This record gives sequence, structure tokens and C-alpha cells, in this order.
Amino acid sequence: MSMTDRIFNTPFEMSLHVVLLLGVIHERATLDRIAEYDFITVRAGEFGLDDGSLNGDSIFAFGELAAKRELVREALKGLVMDGVVDVTDGNEGITYSLTDSGRALDEGLVSEYASRYRTVMKKVNRRYRNKSDVELAGIINRQSTKISKR
Repeated sequence: MSMTDRIFNTPFEMSLHVVLLLGVIHERATLDRIAEYDFITVRAGEFGLDDGSLNGDSIFAFGELAAKRELVREALKGLVMDGVVDVTDGNEGITYSLTDSGRALDEGLVSEYASRYRTVMKKVNRRYRNKSDVELAGIINRQSTKISKR
């Protein structure tokens, strides 16, 4: 097994995405919103938000959402335990936000990928911030249907 096999598509990689994502949106988010926003961000080209997709294009990409949700769950569990993310159970259900430690970690994530992720996440947030988690899931499903018919 190569080093990249142990890094990509892991709770560790997803933890970095969660920190970047929460650092951009500056508001509490549900697990579903985090998974959906991250999915749209890394597949931005397929949603007309960027020239390409952060993780490359694939006709099988839309099958990844369920697996991504589980990775987000695992990542959040670790981030909460490490004091990077705060969890609240309120009117909107369970939501997550960065702690002061999480904001410091976000500021320390400096790379070409992190910069591009933040840029695309800002576009995702502008376009979809007024959509519910259910509406976002519907948007992803409709886009999946379009892609599969090509």
C-alpha cells in the first residue's frame, strides 16, 4: 500500500476539508451540509462553479456521496474530541463550527490545494447558502442524473 492510499479518502483528509469548509462559511453547519458542500466543492466543474474538479473528473463521482457522509462523520468525531470543532444540539439539529483552535488550524493550512478549495467553497456557499440540506441533496441527485445520461 502506498502512502497516498493511506491519505486520500480517509477521515484525516476529510478532517482537513471540514476545517477549510467551516473556516470559509463562518457559520454552524449540519453533517449533511458539510458532506454536500464538500462534495460540490471537490466536483465544482460538474456544477458549473469552476473549470474542473479539485479531485479530477469521473462519471462515478456521484456514487461517492454516501461514503463521503461517513467520512465526514468520522472526521467530525475526531475534530470534536481534539477540540478543533464545537458541536451544538439546537433547533436546526446537531451543528458544527470551528473553535478558536480550529480557526488557528484553518489559518495554518497553506497550500495550493487549500487555497483553491477555499476559493471554490466561497462560490459554493454564495450559490447554495439559502438552500436547505434536503434541497442540496436534490440538486446533487439531479446533477448525478444529468451526468449519468451523457
